[in-house]
Amino acid sequence: MREIQKTELLHSQVYAILKTMIMERDFAPGERLVETKVAVQLGVSRGTVREAFQMLLKDGLLTRNNNVISVYNPTVQDIVDVYECRKSLESLAVKLATSHITDDQLRRLGIVLNESIKAVNENNTQTLTNLNQEFHDLIDIASHNQQLIQLCDVIKTKTLYIRNNVLKNHFKNFSDFVDDHERIYLAIKDHNAQKAENEMKTHIEKSFKTIQSALGAISKS
Repeated sequence: MREIQKTELLHSQVYAILKTMIMERDFAPGERLVETKVAVQLGVSRGTVREAFQMLLKDGLLTRNNNVISVYNPTVQDIVDVYECRKSLESLAVKLATSHITDDQLRRLGIVLNESIKAVNENNTQTLTNLNQEFHDLIDIASHNQQLIQLCDVIKTKTLYIRNNVLKNHFKNFSDFVDDHERIYLAIKDHNAQKAENEMKTHIEKSFKTIQSALGAISKS
């Protein structure tokens, strides 16, 4: 767990610490969080924790039922909704990126793709996971639409949370996403907005099929 640094805003630090703890399952989905207990655990005031909770509620990683604050525990429908949003938002992002991406951003996207191919050959799952996230982040940023970037960030946070916490024992990383990324990259490079959009939709639909298989395994267990 990160230590509190005096140079940063306290509530922002507490927010970052709690977000990491939630993403890494230090708090289980559905677990109730109590301001006083968290404040004692982190050595900060209840007011600071309250501010951090508000930020996490905005992210959707915490939920409020009357006065009870709990860790987000998505239903199957929640997961379906998240992926539907992700498909629409990221398809729009890549469409915009074909027109707005800079030379430096395109160069970095190519580097990430090449590093991903290398990671596949080395069977480096953790590196693949990180590069997959960077690839999508770069495309969102290349859209140069700040509202869209913010929306994509919220959805991706929930997607990662779902993978790490709800489907951790059922979700597997598949290297074939690199082939999808290559087709998306080439469409962006060619400034072909329609192809880029279609390739992104297909890519996310494949990912969702993996999620659906995992959900089926959970329901049977």
